Amino acid sequence: METQILNLKEPYEYIHCNGEVGKHIATLIVYETVKGEDGSYKLESHSHPIVKYWNAPGGVVWNNAELTDCDVLCSDDDKEVDIFFFFRMVRRNWGIENETDYLEKARSLYETLLDNEIKFMDLSAIPKFRGTLLIKEYNHEILLVFEEKEGKILCRDNGNSQYPIYCEAETREELEDKLADLWYDWEHFTDRRVNIHFKTDQKEYEEIINQIELDRLTWDQ
Repeated sequence: METQILNLKEPYEYIHCNGEVGKHIATLIVYETVKGEDGSYKLESHSHPIVKYWNAPGGVVWNNAELTDCDVLCSDDDKEVDIFFFFRMVRRNWGIENETDYLEKARSLYETLLDNEIKFMDLSAIPKFRGTLLIKEYNHEILLVFEEKEGKILCRDNGNSQYPIYCEAETREELEDKLADLWYDWEHFTDRRVNIHFKTDQKEYEEIINQIELDRLTWDQ
């Protein structure tokens, strides 16, 4: 096995993997010869980031991560992250088990960004068109799906939202309260940069959604 260190030049990039954020200052390339199923040998290489943490001197090798596993957050000369990319990244890395788990992971990662003096990009700097999605005044609609199961009402987003929603309740009143709390938590997590609106195609639950939309008019004041 042979190794090589490739030192990078400024401006460095900040990268993320498995909840860790660091300034990518070099790459450790590991070469090794492996035996294939047919008995022949071939040369393989693995590229591991060497990063510098905001609160520690020197570089640290991410031995359990390769460059292909990492998300590039921003450059050292701008230190701003697209908020939409941030939430897609969190959802891709951790999926969703429940709304609390996801929100806690998002908050933890955001605190790590702040430790590195990285902030969310001003939305006015983000193009209005993102692929095939047209952002209208940065409103974000979350389509909710409801299901009654084992005496409880389950609610989750349809899987296309950047803000995962999941909650369960025994009554419609309890469900409305939980959804309202989730709306409040997500919208204030972004410092009100994005206006979040709940929608549903299930008419029997439209009353709950409409009530939350009416209540938010009071919360906005």
